[in-house]
Amino acid sequence: MATARLAVGARAPYATGTASVAVIAPQAGSGYPGALASRGRDAVAVSLGRGARPAVYRDVGADEEYVDVIEYDGDLRRTVKKLKTAGVEAVMAASPAGVELAERIAWQLRLPGSGIPGSTLLRTDRGVQSGALAQAGITVPPGVRTARLTEALAWVASRTLSVYRLAPAALGVPVRSVNCRTPQGIAAVWPQIQEAAYRHSGNASLVLEERAQGRQYVVDSVTQLGPDGPQHAVTGIWTLLHSSTGLLDRTDLLHRHGLLARRLSLHVCRVLDTLGVASGTTSCHLAFDPDLGPVLLSASTVTHRSHADEAVWAITDCDPIDATLDGPFFAHRSSHIGPRIHVTRTYVDTQRWYGSRPAMLQDLVELSTTACIDTDPNSFISQNAALPPGGTWEVVLAHADSDAIEKDYSLIRDLTADLHREWHH
Repeated sequence: MATARLAVGARAPYATGTASVAVIAPQAGSGYPGALASRGRDAVAVSLGRGARPAVYRDVGADEEYVDVIEYDGDLRRTVKKLKTAGVEAVMAASPAGVELAERIAWQLRLPGSGIPGSTLLRTDRGVQSGALAQAGITVPPGVRTARLTEALAWVASRTLSVYRLAPAALGVPVRSVNCRTPQGIAAVWPQIQEAAYRHSGNASLVLEERAQGRQYVVDSVTQLGPDGPQHAVTGIWTLLHSSTGLLDRTDLLHRHGLLARRLSLHVCRVLDTLGVASGTTSCHLAFDPDLGPVLLSASTVTHRSHADEAVWAITDCDPIDATLDGPFFAHRSSHIGPRIHVTRTYVDTQRWYGSRPAMLQDLVELSTTACIDTDPNSFISQNAALPPGGTWEVVLAHADSDAIEKDYSLIRDLTADLHREWHH
């Protein structure tokens, strides 16, 4: 189903700067060509070729307006030579599968990349990431990374936990984590999660860990290379609010000048240093444990562009593409921008809505604070959260008056009254 969006403003095209941008491993419908064109840039796609896993990265959509499509066949020197000929002056990973190649290409072109080649697993693998952070003294949930169920169950036998979280080691794959309470429960879901993780990433390892306690947050940041090394700036902090059953209900943009926001920001900067983040945008998923303080759950390079993401970035003026094109100016500007308006992202279970989907869409569009209705949510937040089974839409609400958002949020929940009662009673 197509995504319905309301106009939320657009940036003026750039007059000068990067002529061409290499977009690494984009999926069809990634949105990069249009976003770059609006900024006066040409998009050059680098597809991963016939051996790519998953197959969705082997080519770009026929309707994508790339000025050129280069197939990476394993010959890095040849690919880099073609990109030099195309006049590429910036490199962006357009999917988790493209992060490693993007870092290698950027290194060869002597352009900013998300990290140093050879250390990519620190930024793309949940288990490798946790090990490095723990070694640096940064709190992470206790866990084990393995491709073998027997090893995972042996680790469980040594613990006395009530709830475990099972997730793919590969970050960014569209496979949600599952909470398990018993070894039998882990064994029951292991094959499906492992098969899906391998199909989407080529990585069969899973991470089994203790479920973190406390409220959860997503912290967005941008990193730029400065004279003294990488410099990090937090661009947004989101509070995740869950229902009593653990399903994600809504996320709210947090004011960035309170003590909690400052503590989370300082913690994230330390995480980014440990993971070797050198440039670009990163989203960190954390829990704030009442006893332990911030607990890092994952940190991912921002690669995809969901419709809900694009709406939020337009509202907050913090689009990751601008971080690549604007350089230090973007980092300085973003670090000083507060939420000039209130923003909430909420999730609608379409299976429990009364009436037809067109009628549902119309009801949501008519709300005064609706900025975007994403009928196929695949944002960083939605990919890492437990959502209602079946069809789920992500709705972005934005307004200068927080009461207006709360009013519309209540109307949405009233329209899903049965689901609301089930979650909260």
